[in-house]
Amino acid sequence: WIRMGVAGLRLDAVIWIYQNQTAANVSFLKQWYDRCNSSWKSNGGSGDFYMVGEAWEETAKMASYYRGLPSLFNFSYWWTVKDRINRGKGDDFASTVLWFRDQYKRYRSDFSDAIKLSNHDEDRTGSDLGRSTDKMKLAGAVLLSSPGKPFIYQGEELGYWGVKNNGDEYVRTPIKWTKKGSVPTTALNGKVDNTMLTEDISVEAQNADGNSVLQVYKKFARARNEYPALAAGEMAAVSSNTSAGALWTMSSSGQTVLVAHNFGYSKISLKAASYKLSEIIVSNGSVSAADGTIELGPYASAIFMQ
Repeated sequence: WIRMGVAGLRLDAVIWIYQNQTAANVSFLKQWYDRCNSSWKSNGGSGDFYMVGEAWEETAKMASYYRGLPSLFNFSYWWTVKDRINRGKGDDFASTVLWFRDQYKRYRSDFSDAIKLSNHDEDRTGSDLGRSTDKMKLAGAVLLSSPGKPFIYQGEELGYWGVKNNGDEYVRTPIKWTKKGSVPTTALNGKVDNTMLTEDISVEAQNADGNSVLQVYKKFARARNEYPALAAGEMAAVSSNTSAGALWTMSSSGQTVLVAHNFGYSKISLKAASYKLSEIIVSNGSVSAADGTIELGPYASAIFMQ
């Protein structure tokens, strides 16, 4: 099956298609997209129509859907983020992401990778990461420093958790905006985990807390908006001297940044003698750099201008 959300027009469409008929599905989706794109342009729309599809498949099977659509949600990306953070292994993260992207390029050279963490059909990121605030911050920083078009499922930026065992409602809790405010429960059949909805998880509280999950999302999103290398850059893997360390560069429009993450629970020292480490444009956690070495505390992140 595939779900499609259309942005740019006031239109949302959900279409269910048979998973065993890939070729027919792709043919239909291409016709659907081309018709929407031509209608968009004939009505004065600027540029190409953006349409994102959802095909719940491993990378190799999902990639072929790029023959029909310009953008697809990348489930394998999230499964990789989750696996590597929980295993404390970052040294092959960039090369794995690049492998995904190589598969997509086989079908569409101008693909738009819709990267994500969890969504409304999965256990929440917070639960998959053991409700660890440090791991959730790292996951957000990784998402916003990776190539592609990042999507954030509401509540992720606050550290929400929830599993689907007793119903989908538990992964669809509305946003708690204020410390004292209540979350409507009638639409969720009363299936709300109120132990999660403390004052500290509210938008109000996290806006006031410089070390909150929300602040990490805001800082890295702001950096992504300000630096073309992060917003539209091509990724290149950089060798890591430690298994927990993830290193890569992002380059676009003559600008390059070096991205460094610690996927582990212990402090690490990353060798980066070939790179400039004097200007950190955004960071999270304990970070220092000198003499060609980056020191990262547990689950810490930093991006350096080159």
